[in-house]
Amino acid sequence: MIAKDCASSSSSGPSSSPARCRFSAAPTPPPPHVCARINAQVTSDPVLARPNFDFDQHVRSRSYTMQNFAFEDFEAAVLLDEGVESLLPETFHPPCPAPLYTFEIGATENDGLGMFALKDMPAGSLVLVEHPVMVAPYLLGIGVPLADVYAEIFGRLSPDLCDELMDLSNSMEDCDLLEGIVRTNALGIQLEVPDVPNPELTTHRAVFLNTSRCNHSCGPNARWEWDTNTFSLYLTAVRPIRKGEEITIQYIACTQSRKERHATLHSLYNFTCACKYCALPSHDAIRTSDATRAALESFWRVLPPFEEWCLDPIMAPDALIKRHFDALKMIKQEGLQVLDAEKHVDAIAMCYGSLADLELFTAWAGRAKDAKLHDAKQTLVFAKWLSNPVSFPAWGWKKTFCGRELGKL
Repeated sequence: MIAKDCASSSSSGPSSSPARCRFSAAPTPPPPHVCARINAQVTSDPVLARPNFDFDQHVRSRSYTMQNFAFEDFEAAVLLDEGVESLLPETFHPPCPAPLYTFEIGATENDGLGMFALKDMPAGSLVLVEHPVMVAPYLLGIGVPLADVYAEIFGRLSPDLCDELMDLSNSMEDCDLLEGIVRTNALGIQLEVPDVPNPELTTHRAVFLNTSRCNHSCGPNARWEWDTNTFSLYLTAVRPIRKGEEITIQYIACTQSRKERHATLHSLYNFTCACKYCALPSHDAIRTSDATRAALESFWRVLPPFEEWCLDPIMAPDALIKRHFDALKMIKQEGLQVLDAEKHVDAIAMCYGSLADLELFTAWAGRAKDAKLHDAKQTLVFAKWLSNPVSFPAWGWKKTFCGRELGKL
C-alpha cells in the first residue's frame, strides 16, 4: 500500500539518523464512509481551519519523509509531508536558555501524574523550553495501519526515550496502544504548508516528555507557544503560580460553555474535566460562567475599533476603558488569563494616552511594559512611550476630537 525508500540525509539542516525514509500514498481511495467521517471532523473544527477539506484528495496528494532531528540532548523522530519538510529552516536556531529547577513531575489527587511548581513564579515567568520527542501529521494519508506507522516512529527513538513515552497515559479505547499514547498526549503545533492544491493540514501532533505531562484546566495557569525557528515549545505562567501548585494548560478553547467543553474533551481525550472552573456549586453558577465565557469569546469582534472611538466625538470618553476593565474582571473570575489579559492592559494604556491623561497613561503603560519581559521589541516600544508620552502616536486624539478638556475618569 505504500512505497518506501530509505536513504541517508546529507542536508546541512537538522541531522538525520538513522536513515531518512520516504513514504508515498497508494492511489486506492479510502472507503467513502471513512472519508465522510473524517471530512465532517475536519470541516467542523475551527482549529484545523479547512472548511472545504476532502480526505480522498488529501490522501492521494501525500508523500512523506520520516527522519530523526538531532538536538543537543536527544534525537526526535519526525514524520512530515515532503512539502512541509521543505519549508522548515535549513538550520534551527538555538532556543533561549531554559530555566532550571522550576518544576517536577509528581502524582496528582486523581492518581495520575502532573507538573508541579518547585518555586513561586510570577506571571510571565518562563517555566520550561522543550523540543518535541516526536512529530507527525494530524491526519496520516498512508494506506497502512496507523499502528505500524507509530511503531516505526517509536522504533527510531533511543530505548530510554521510548520507555519514557510508553509511561505516558493512554485514555483511548478505540486504537492501538502507541496511537493511543500519541492521541492522548500530543499537542497541536502549527507548521507552514506549501501553497498547492490539497495541502497538508497545518496542525501536527507533537509529543513532549514534560509538557505532555501537564494536565488540562478550564482556567489554566500556564500557556505554551510553539516556535518553528527553534523547533521548540515555550511554557509560560499566565498568572502567579505558587510553589507546589500544579501547572496546567488548556487542551481546547475554554470560552465554550461547560457542556460544550465536556463534550469536546470527552470526544478528543475520553475524560470529563473536574477542574474548579467546572465543579461549580449550582446551575445558576454554571449559567453565569457560560455567559461570561461567551462574552470573552466575542469581546474583540464586537468592540469598536480604537481609532473609531478616538475620532468619534459622540462616543463616551470612557466607553472603551470600561469595556476593557470589565474584560479584565471577567478574565480573573474565570481564570482565563491565557486569553492574553495583557492585551487589555495595553488597550487601557492607549486609551489614557489618547485622552492625554499623563498620570494614568504612565501607570498603565508601566504595567504593559512589565508584562512584556520576554518580548524585547514590545518592551522597547513602551519604554519609549514612558520616557516621552507624547511620542505615543495617538497622544491626545480623543481629547481633541471630544472638543473639551476631560477630567479624571
